[in-house]
This record gives sequence, C-alpha cells and structure tokens, in this order.
Amino acid sequence: MVFVRPLDDRERQQLRRLTRQEVGRVSERIRMILLSNRGYTVPQIAAIFECAEATVRHWIARFDAQGMEGRRDRPRPGRPRKADAAARQTIAEQVTTPPSAAGYACGFWTVVTLAAHLATGFGLKLSRATLRRVLLALDFCWRRPRHVLPDDPAAASKRWSLCQRVLAAPQDTVLLCQDECDVHVLPVLRAMWMRRGQQARIPTPGTNRKRAVFGALEPATGRWLYQVTQRKRAVEFIAFLECVLLTYPDRAVLVILDNASIHTAKAVRAWLADHPRLDLLFLPCYSGQEHNPVEKVWWRLKDRVAANRLHGSIEALVEAVHEFFGSFTPEAALQLAA
Repeated sequence: MVFVRPLDDRERQQLRRLTRQEVGRVSERIRMILLSNRGYTVPQIAAIFECAEATVRHWIARFDAQGMEGRRDRPRPGRPRKADAAARQTIAEQVTTPPSAAGYACGFWTVVTLAAHLATGFGLKLSRATLRRVLLALDFCWRRPRHVLPDDPAAASKRWSLCQRVLAAPQDTVLLCQDECDVHVLPVLRAMWMRRGQQARIPTPGTNRKRAVFGALEPATGRWLYQVTQRKRAVEFIAFLECVLLTYPDRAVLVILDNASIHTAKAVRAWLADHPRLDLLFLPCYSGQEHNPVEKVWWRLKDRVAANRLHGSIEALVEAVHEFFGSFTPEAALQLAA
C-alpha cells in the first residue's frame, strides 16, 4: 500500500490553507495528500477524484520528494509562447497609439497593419489569428467609434451667467427650454427583438419628406408647447416665439436654447428688440444634447412615432405627431426632464 509520508501539524495546516488558495488541479493534488495522510488508499482517492491510480501515486511521490513545491506543474516541453507578457504589453501600447504617430498614412489599426508594424518595429512576428486572439484577451474589440462634439472652453462661465440671469429674473417670469427637430417619412431604425439570422426589414418610402417640429417645455409645471411647420428657418422660429408670447400674455419669458443659426439670425435679433418681454438664454456651444430636456422629448417622440415603421404619407406622419402630443401629459414631460 502506498501512503504519503507522515505529516506534522504545521504541514497539515499549511496544506489545508493551500486548498482554499489554490484552484483547479493544484487544489486537487493537495487534497489527495491530505486524504492519503488520513489513511485513504490510492484506489479510494482515485475514485473520489475520478482519475487513474497512477496519477495519485505520482503526486504522492512528488510530495514525498519535493514537499510543498511538488504540487506545481513543471515547465512543459514545446515551443515557447510568442505572445508572452512583454509582447502583450507592447501590443496594448501600440494598438492604443494612432498609426499616424508611427508614420503610417492610415487612421486606424487593422490586424494586418498592426501585425506588420509589430514585426518591423519590434521584431514581434505573430500570425493574424494569434494577434486577434491576443487583442480579444486584452479586452479590445472591433467596433465602430462614435462622433463627439468639441468642448466649449467658455462653457463654465456661460452656464454661470445663465444661472445668474435666471436667479435675477422676477418671480413670475416663465422659464422655458426650447428646441426643434425634423420628423421624416423615412423610418428611424432602432434596436428590436428579431429571430437570430432573420434580420427584420423596414420598408422605405420612394421619396423622403419631412416636417419640422418646434417645441418648448416649462420645467416648473411640465407644460408643453409645440408647432409643426413646413421648414425649420428663422421665420418659423419667430412664429413659434410669437405663439409663446400669446400663451403667456402678461408675463416675462426666458427661453433656454442652443446656438443654432436660426436662433441667432439677424431677423430674430430684430424681432427680440421689438418684444422685450421675451429673452433668449443660450447654452454653451455643443451642449444642447446634454443640458436641454427637450432633446429627451424628441427621442421619445421618434421612438413612439417614427421608429421602425413607415407611415403612408407625410400627412399621416404629422397626424401621428399630433396624436402623440395629445396624450403627452405634464407628468410625462416632467419625468423625461428629470
């Protein structure tokens, strides 16, 4: 009968601790030693771990000869890995550096160009499959980037100035957030459930047509004002502002909006000079998507009305817009603006 050599208390405690620290096959080997020390025979241990009896004898002999270090795997024969830790670090550094910094004319790395760069610049010759596998293991993926708007260097001062204007306004002043969007007969595509391998098909119109929608939200009450117009120009914007003044006939109105050209046109400035009861407060450049709650209203509108569905005509689309806003309650508006 083969049993492990006698163990003292210190060795048993150390082995028990290692069973909790090690994983996989190494942990099993330590448990084999402990079971053998408790009097389990080689056939019994082999049955517990569902392995060959020769495997149990091998690890008992390794422990008797080498002690605690006998539990570990020895270096395996074969060609050493090309993508070792140093190579992986080099790959991570290079793939996050633009190709232009290395003198290439391309704007992004592909597996082919990156493999050639690693081979010529670092002597690291990897197959495309190996390089792709390493990139995935390093948590890189192949996907499209997204556009981002530039930052306004004066954004902080503009926001502070806007807040001061709002705080200094009379108590009965109406504060509105305003924006406009286009709705197209061409359906907006949004993610949806479909069977794998059977991509859903959304019909498109023969000729696309669109309408402009001007909207203003009163954050204090959730009141929503809107107009559907043929086009989206300064003249239509002025017409919408006149509608705003008619809605609030006896109160000053502050309108927070972005820096679109139709908001800053000469005609708009001239109209504002003749209507001092209404004033425009401009957000920092390129920040409307983030700070204007009306953007969320447009997202909900297009999601409910235009996403993945083709209306028969522009008139049907406009009617769907009116139906959506007919049920757009102040509570729903405030929930979106939150």
